[in-house]
Amino acid sequence: MKTGLGKPVAARLLAAGLLVPLLGTATACSSSDPGQGTPKATASSIPSAPSSPSGGGSAAGESPSGAPSAAPGGEEQPTGEQSPQPAPQPTFNDAEKVFLEGKVPEGVDPNAVLQVGQERCDVLLSAKASDPEAVVSELITNPSAEMTDAINALCADLLPELEASALGFPDGVFNVGEPAPHAEEPSIAPGTYRAYTGIDGCSISIYTGSGALIGNYDGSAPVTIGTDAARVDSSQCHSWFRS
Repeated sequence: MKTGLGKPVAARLLAAGLLVPLLGTATACSSSDPGQGTPKATASSIPSAPSSPSGGGSAAGESPSGAPSAAPGGEEQPTGEQSPQPAPQPTFNDAEKVFLEGKVPEGVDPNAVLQVGQERCDVLLSAKASDPEAVVSELITNPSAEMTDAINALCADLLPELEASALGFPDGVFNVGEPAPHAEEPSIAPGTYRAYTGIDGCSISIYTGSGALIGNYDGSAPVTIGTDAARVDSSQCHSWFRS
């Protein structure tokens, strides 16, 4: 006796655990001759196929939780997934290593720190191409340890400007004695200086230790600050270079 089920439908029913009762019926129809005394098979006499809580059987090779089952012998079947590969470590030349030393906090990309230093060099190198003294003036008025480190390690072409800037001083009030214009007690060394530019309004006044005025100058010509001077006051001159 045929059940009338096509193969695709039968397969779906088998997967859902619903085909067994139908097979039981079919068995009952095709059982042995009743005259032989063999009891007829019924749907209730055939054990039903186990089903998962969702109504479908577990796929082959999977545990009830859906994870791959172990192969015979207790070995896990390969999943086909590859473990992530570690990111390649950046490489730096000796000069870049010198610049980066002590400047890269944990979790910060050293390439980003290096890029900042290189960009600072690029800006000053571009300025030097048109006006080298502009670089000296910038380093006098806006000094920084990071910029000094960048020049020493990454752009040695700017070393002459860096050395010249260490001898100059910006606008402000300074004691005369030691060249330390950006210290807590700013001071400059005696010597002859000239203003970066002859800007209108530029003036520098030089005083003795008693406060007496030695001279007042407009910055249009070099100015000598002698050993008898104790204090200077520069305004609107931007920066002074050691002559």
